[in-house]
Amino acid sequence: MWSSKDLTLVIITAVVVLVLSVSVFQLPRLLTGIGAFNYFTTVGMAFLISLTFLLFEGRRWRFLAHNTLVVILSLPTSFIGVPFDIFPRMVAMFAGFPADIILNTYYKKFSNSNRLVWWSILASLKFFSVLILFQILLFPFYFSPSFMEIFSNVLVMMSPWIIGGAIVGGYLGYTVYRRIV
Repeated sequence: MWSSKDLTLVIITAVVVLVLSVSVFQLPRLLTGIGAFNYFTTVGMAFLISLTFLLFEGRRWRFLAHNTLVVILSLPTSFIGVPFDIFPRMVAMFAGFPADIILNTYYKKFSNSNRLVWWSILASLKFFSVLILFQILLFPFYFSPSFMEIFSNVLVMMSPWIIGGAIVGGYLGYTVYRRIV
């Protein structure tokens, strides 16, 4: 069962992620007008994702609830598409489900062998790979073909940056987690 500590942690992490996402992480898209340029801030997003996974300590459904709350709170913003358009935001919510299931299954194994740093890096890499896969598969239902062409090309060109940012952000999330726990 969920404790009040778990609910508080889900709400606080969702609000922090939303505030940073709306104020900092969407700046590349706002400055250039190209949607996939938000991935320039992958290090910051990966840091928050891995820190959130680590704070939930392998307990199921916390990350999915956190991710769903971020999606709901981001409805009036232009962070994930047009304000109040629920369909593109559902992709982010869908990406949280397999990440939550797969990563929290292996938390105890990594924790018992003192390899949480690798689990943290794996968490950020896994989340971004699932998110990008779902975006490429589901965005054509919501956006025009010309948008998808630009979006897919930018994703392919930025894939080394996204992978490197996920690794660095996962490591930074682990180092901050070790300091606060």
